[in-house]
Amino acid sequence: MSPAGEPDDLELRVVTDKGELLKIMMVAWGSHRMMIDLHVYDVAEIDALGLYEPNGRTAALASWTIRGETAYLCALHSLRPGEGVAIQMLDAVIAAARAAGAKRLKAMLTNDNMPGLVFYQRRGFRLSGLYLDAIDAYRSVVPTIIKTGYKDIPIHDAIELEIAL
Repeated sequence: MSPAGEPDDLELRVVTDKGELLKIMMVAWGSHRMMIDLHVYDVAEIDALGLYEPNGRTAALASWTIRGETAYLCALHSLRPGEGVAIQMLDAVIAAARAAGAKRLKAMLTNDNMPGLVFYQRRGFRLSGLYLDAIDAYRSVVPTIIKTGYKDIPIHDAIELEIAL
């Protein structure tokens, strides 16, 4: 770990083979498609970044895209929780979104995702939308989406957060 508490020796790379990310999405979410801002994004078809250990092992993955002046973070998964890797991954997405000309970055969480809500707000994101029954409606299109999540909380609603870039 560096003096700032961030993991050492991680290499940021563009992800070209999204197989690992898609597997993680299926386990964690039940789908590799996400709905943000009333648009469906398939993580298999949009940009992805990864942080990799020197031995090639994956430390974190993120999938994102941009439309107009808004970037959308569709997935962020740390495979080394509690080590600051997710913060490094989010910082990389923010830098890439800024470089692509985005003025804001949006993320969507389900109502059960208390750790995610804390994580994003501590990084400066603000609540920007609440979509009641959104996941129930989306589940009618993608029935494999999980029904319960963190601490066995039933998943029904979506919470949108955003940060100005």
